[in-house]
Amino acid sequence: MFRGFPGCASTRLAVLRCVEILAEPRFGNCAAAPPRRRASEVGGEKILVALTLAALLGVGIFLRIFPSSGFQGVGFDEHAYAVFVQQIQKVGLENYDAVVRVYLERQATLPEAVVPATRVGFLAPAAVAADVFHLEPLRALRLISCLTSIGLLLATTLIAFRHGGIRRMLIVTALMAIAPLQLALAQRALIDGYFAFWAVLTAWFFWEAWTAPRKRSWSLAYGASLFVLILTKENAAFVFLALVATGATLCLLDRRRPDAQIVLVSLASCALALFVLVSLTGGLPEWIAFYRMFAAKSRALPYAMHLQDGAWYRYLVDFTMLSPVIVALVIGRIFQLERAAKFDLFWALFLGFSFVAMTSVPGGMSLRFAAYWDEPLRWLAASQLLALAPRFSRKHAAVVLALATIFCLTIDLSQYSRLFVTGGIYDPVSAQLFHASGLVR
Repeated sequence: MFRGFPGCASTRLAVLRCVEILAEPRFGNCAAAPPRRRASEVGGEKILVALTLAALLGVGIFLRIFPSSGFQGVGFDEHAYAVFVQQIQKVGLENYDAVVRVYLERQATLPEAVVPATRVGFLAPAAVAADVFHLEPLRALRLISCLTSIGLLLATTLIAFRHGGIRRMLIVTALMAIAPLQLALAQRALIDGYFAFWAVLTAWFFWEAWTAPRKRSWSLAYGASLFVLILTKENAAFVFLALVATGATLCLLDRRRPDAQIVLVSLASCALALFVLVSLTGGLPEWIAFYRMFAAKSRALPYAMHLQDGAWYRYLVDFTMLSPVIVALVIGRIFQLERAAKFDLFWALFLGFSFVAMTSVPGGMSLRFAAYWDEPLRWLAASQLLALAPRFSRKHAAVVLALATIFCLTIDLSQYSRLFVTGGIYDPVSAQLFHASGLVR
């Protein structure tokens, strides 16, 4: 059937070779060394991998840039962030504390909580982008969200290649490129996608500094990312507590002491970030009083009480609604974890501890708050796919692995279309997810 089409035979061979790459046991112990291949074959394979990776990244970037969201309005939080950016533009970044003072005075008179102006890590870059590119505040915020969503996709590719090689890089990149929550947040002027980018970088740099304590560059990168993360949103406390608990668990498992350099960098970054926040609010007592007031008013919001509260397993239900196949693979992988798979264990512990921390806050649960879980979830899902593939023969394993990855992508993309395009969800809380899925009316 291919004889009448010039080049179809070579195209078919190229596709089959790309599938074989996914199944080749390049990383790990093999019973026998593979036969040496010609330099032209190796070069052709590298080109094919590069083209495949470029296609995956291209699709992921396009889906983040293309305005496909069914919700075309401006959300309450988006409007508040845009107002802050406009105020920063008027007074200048050097007078950022004036914007915070105006917010504190207004917040004290309101019965409900409004997103705080102290989220300087997100608002300051948006204000700079608005000035440099002559954008409206809302467009500047959406630009920052989109760029950091793309940055998270690229960081995911680097993490996967560094710790898993070519096969894992292609699979994890593909899964992350179509992640529904990432696609939705990339098109919104919300802080959560930006926060997810810095949270994943902080966790990654923490692992690198943990495994290579002599390389100070990783520790410095970890300290810088943690500093920005704390300035971005209060949820940084959950990420930091999860990293501390993960590090303590790894110390117990490996019977080693915590690295003094990581401890010092963590303390220094936290102290410096808190100093900035305290300075903006006018002093330590004022900072403590503000966050107490903000937490109390946040819990009293009718929206939070009715839509952001629920059982401790709510995040698990919401992620299952969003990416059912990914969650099933992750659960399977967790029950098959081995101590030898260090990076899998790290991500699993990080997910577990951050899950416990985030579910302990009443009236403060929304799927977008957990956007930084997408990277470890898709890493563990890819690990499960790679663990299942060797159960088949090498020829069949290549086909099964490719089809399983495509199946995951199809489900995720259909869920994004159903929930965020057709369903027009703005905030992916449980009620909205169930309604858009047609499970409740």
